Amino acid sequence: MKILSTLFACIFMSSCFFAIGQEGETRKADKKFSNWNYIDAVSAYEAVVKSGYESEDVFQKLGDAYYFNAQYAKSVIYYKRLFKLNEVQDELYLFRYGQSLKAIKNYDKADVYLSKYYELKGIPFTSSKQYVTSLKDVEAIYEIEKTAFNSKYSEYPGFLMNDELFVIAVNEEDIINSWNGEPTSDVFKVSANAVSSINAPNVNSKYNEGSLVITKDGNTMYFTRNNYLKKVGLDSEKAMNLKLYKATKENGEWDNIVELPFNSDAFSVGHPALSTDESTLFFVSDMEEGSQGGTDIYSVTILENDTFGNVTNITSLNTDGNEMFPFMAENGKLYFSSNGYQNNIGGLDIYSATIEGTEFTDITNLGEPINSSFDDFAFVATGAEIAALKGYFASNRKGAESDDIYSFTAFEKESDCDQVIAGIVKDKKTGDYLPFATVSLIDANNEIVDRMVADELGRYSFENKGCDEDVKFVRADQQQYQTNELALPDDIQKRKFLDVYLDLRELEHTIGTDIGLLFNPIYFDLDKSFIRSDAAIELQKIISLLNQYPQMKIDVRSHTDSRADDAYNLDLSDRRAKATIAYLIKNGIDSSRLSGRGYGETQLINGCSNGVDCTSIEHQLNRRSEFIIVE
Repeated sequence: MKILSTLFACIFMSSCFFAIGQEGETRKADKKFSNWNYIDAVSAYEAVVKSGYESEDVFQKLGDAYYFNAQYAKSVIYYKRLFKLNEVQDELYLFRYGQSLKAIKNYDKADVYLSKYYELKGIPFTSSKQYVTSLKDVEAIYEIEKTAFNSKYSEYPGFLMNDELFVIAVNEEDIINSWNGEPTSDVFKVSANAVSSINAPNVNSKYNEGSLVITKDGNTMYFTRNNYLKKVGLDSEKAMNLKLYKATKENGEWDNIVELPFNSDAFSVGHPALSTDESTLFFVSDMEEGSQGGTDIYSVTILENDTFGNVTNITSLNTDGNEMFPFMAENGKLYFSSNGYQNNIGGLDIYSATIEGTEFTDITNLGEPINSSFDDFAFVATGAEIAALKGYFASNRKGAESDDIYSFTAFEKESDCDQVIAGIVKDKKTGDYLPFATVSLIDANNEIVDRMVADELGRYSFENKGCDEDVKFVRADQQQYQTNELALPDDIQKRKFLDVYLDLRELEHTIGTDIGLLFNPIYFDLDKSFIRSDAAIELQKIISLLNQYPQMKIDVRSHTDSRADDAYNLDLSDRRAKATIAYLIKNGIDSSRLSGRGYGETQLINGCSNGVDCTSIEHQLNRRSEFIIVE
């Protein structure tokens, strides 16, 4: 988890004395590390290591740089070298190495280091084998899906209210965070899978905004931001921490930004949540006073006239690890993320807790597939019953671009073994539903057990399939698409949801058809027109198709988005079209079969024209190449 957990979780170590010849470079890297410049620090430290220099301090900081950027496979490499150099390390590194090993599912070795950690803490240790399997047997069944509005950057749910989702995502026009190389984050709103700005110019700043909560009447917002209100605030180490702010809505716009009184320049405060009666504000902080360790969840009573009671550490909830991202659901349960409980799968896991008076009890790991061996966090949901929850969470699990947002739906877990196998057949490239696709259930002998035709929205559902039936695969066929077959998960569940994505296999060979739809998009580097290696692969597919149809002639059309000058975009797209044509000619396609030019931003496929506020995903849809059959 790259964005706000990094700000909360960083604990920096002092420098050691280094060998002559490396001291200057290492000091430069130390300065970058202590200022959270992880991207720069990593390259500087790794250059020192490649030159043959070894130091506990260097391995600690390299491991930490990758650990705090959730690159656990790489943090394992340097923590391993750290312990090889000296097995006697601070208990903090026993924990971080163990957590990193969990993230790559090396549970046996993780147990070695975590058992030492908990022994030092005087806490009984439970081995991974005793709980990892049991976490697949949880109180509800969850269907999850990666949302369509993720980008190459980190994003996560900020708040969910009446099906209105607020997300925290980067603003490419903001300044760059030095610790992860991404632009700073703002609050956005999602509607119909499109991310748009909220009507809150005074809420979003050039620095990081984060998790928020809005009162039920829709008129008060508590939100997270870097220590900035008219001017920047820094701690004694010149670090810019997080603070909580309050905004009220006037004439439909969020305004009247004020800082909450229990903030401090010396530590971070953020991730707000409200109790169901809105009398208590929950938040996360790394303040030292009353801390259980790492970051903890605190509560404070909301009084009249913008005043608050005493801040209280929720000791029944917090561990000596990190607790963060609290969310109070309609069902009265508090959901939060933690890496401090022994029964976590790896990284941050999402937990639920029941409030009884001032205490939290029944702390439960939500299990798979909500949780993975990586970081899972920022759980938000609607629904009064556990088995009727719908919502979102974020994860950097395998298959995620960075920190990506996933949607989920919960279903009641039933004891009988009749199961439903259901899902949707979709176009892999566009995500569109494929109506009336043929869907088959296949056994281990490749025999068809059952078959049906999906409905007009691509939906299929096989009812009352016994768990003893030897169904191994779901296969989908659709005219003009390549058949695809997916393996069913081995776990026994009442409902198995499997969306099947199909690649387009053939297009109608008529004038006006874009043969580029058969293949992956052609991408160019920003402001460049040379053919990249990944683009060359796709162009080779175009060449192969042109060789199959020697009479076919195509018109190459290059398009840009609207974010630069109109004339510049027209020239850039023309250069890209010419570069594409030149590549095709160089690779054996006769020039008489090719024509083309650039269209700049004159043929946008959505409303993202000059001056319109659009997401990076919406702009990307306009940056495209077309290969239109003209003869």
